[in-house]
Amino acid sequence: MKRFIFIIAVLLFSGILFAQKQLYYRHEVRASVGDAMLLWDNFEHVDYSVAYYYRALIWLWTGVNFVNYFGDKINYHWREYDTNGNFNDFSKSKTKYYAAIAPEIRFSYINKEAIICYSALSGGISWENGFDTKLQKYPKRSSYIQAVFWGLSCNFGKNKNIFLGGEFGFGYKGIFHMHGGYRF
Repeated sequence: MKRFIFIIAVLLFSGILFAQKQLYYRHEVRASVGDAMLLWDNFEHVDYSVAYYYRALIWLWTGVNFVNYFGDKINYHWREYDTNGNFNDFSKSKTKYYAAIAPEIRFSYINKEAIICYSALSGGISWENGFDTKLQKYPKRSSYIQAVFWGLSCNFGKNKNIFLGGEFGFGYKGIFHMHGGYRF
């Protein structure tokens, strides 16, 4: 009797797993744009990111983000005097940038054919450059964290594998993000 129950349970769970495999795409590639929370020059900047996700279960995604921001060119000008009162003018320029690589885990709580709603958490390492000051030395490496409280993907196309959407969260990637991509 125990063998019979065990065989029924194995067949039932394998049938569920087989049905689950047919319901969704496992891989996702996306590009996104958002409002980076980098307060260089006392204002926010736009960041760009690309990501790859693997859908292990119908509600669980794992992946990696590459977030990048190329900032404005900053120019510094100064004048140096010698002991005779003569002076030389100097200038220096550098383009600011910020880049981060971060693993991400995502939990989807609505999984329909046309809509997916989710929350996510990612963290990793970031690099940035700029001019050295008394308070900051560049290049510097720091930690990166992003929490997505609410994300939405609307699926389009014949096979519902092209999507557009947005995210609301908090972290270095920004507060609002818009994305598009392809699932296969």
